[in-house]
Amino acid sequence: MAPMKRPAASSASGVSKKVAKDPLAAKGDEIAAMLHAAEGFPEAVIHAIATNLDKSLLIPKDQRHAFQEEVVGMIEQVLVSVEKALQSKAGDAQAKVAGSDSEKSVREQAVLAAEAVIAEKVAAVDAAKAALNEAAGEDAAAKTGMEDAKAEQKTGDAGYVEAAKKKSTLEAMFTDEYSTVKHWNSSNSWKKSVQAVVRICKQFGFEPQLLVSAEPALSKPPDERGSFDNLVLQQLEDQIKSVLQQLGETLSNGEADKAARAGKVESAAARLASAVERFKACKVEVATTSSAVKEAEAQCMAAKKKLREFGPQLELATSELEAANVDLKDCEAVLASFRVLQGRTSVMEVAPIAEPAAAVELEGEAGAVAAE
Repeated sequence: MAPMKRPAASSASGVSKKVAKDPLAAKGDEIAAMLHAAEGFPEAVIHAIATNLDKSLLIPKDQRHAFQEEVVGMIEQVLVSVEKALQSKAGDAQAKVAGSDSEKSVREQAVLAAEAVIAEKVAAVDAAKAALNEAAGEDAAAKTGMEDAKAEQKTGDAGYVEAAKKKSTLEAMFTDEYSTVKHWNSSNSWKKSVQAVVRICKQFGFEPQLLVSAEPALSKPPDERGSFDNLVLQQLEDQIKSVLQQLGETLSNGEADKAARAGKVESAAARLASAVERFKACKVEVATTSSAVKEAEAQCMAAKKKLREFGPQLELATSELEAANVDLKDCEAVLASFRVLQGRTSVMEVAPIAEPAAAVELEGEAGAVAAE
């Protein structure tokens, strides 16, 4: 190509003509930019080799010093690392896009599994609530049974307690006050004893006529009592013993009934305690299963969110793959230019390293300038 002339300034138009850029310098700028994109190297080193390409790579191979060759080797190492990084990035993006169908299926299955877990947990809650209702019924029935057993015990034991009280009262009178007045000791309380005997016998419903005759007989000393007095006292004693015997039989017969009523209360208490514990356990189970449903619902929502995010993520992955492929292609072009410059000698032409379109454009512009 003929040397380009510097265009003269036109005072009329004031417009400058374009000057073709040195192809070597253009390629050097591309390589420098790629060097600056490298990672994992000291920034100062990258800056040093990228800003001094005219002192290393752009010098023909047959004119380079051994030290300059070492620098070219360093440039190659950095560019290759950039290419490998871009290849890895493009590979990862490609794998992500290629596995999109599988990933979508996995996320869909995760949603279905989460929904199945929710259904399972809801069924567990329903079962727990049914058990709780049953336990509540058992608890209410046990409380009613306990109340009935206690009421029966209270009513039944009332007759037994009353009989025991009467027997104790009559026995105390017979061995104390009656014995005092019958044997006529020197105590000054004999009058009160006679009154007590008559009063208590009246309380027990003894024959009134017998008591009318017994009071004066008891008021006499034993040696002053006649046969009638002794007969009256004997009848009184016989009636006292008869009543005591009846009360004793009542208590003896009532022992079994009393024990049975106590057993009913004890059994009712055990059933109530068991019902209360089951009711408490069922309440805990309802709370536990309800909490499990909430947890399952949260997990299902998270799974559905991941499924919704799949589309945008796939679009992003596709975009990243396209960008990675473009970057890798640009890198490969720059690395190809580097290979040409790396092996270029002083007898080789520079034209092959320029882009064909750019070379034609530059040549056309140079011809236009030369024609002016």
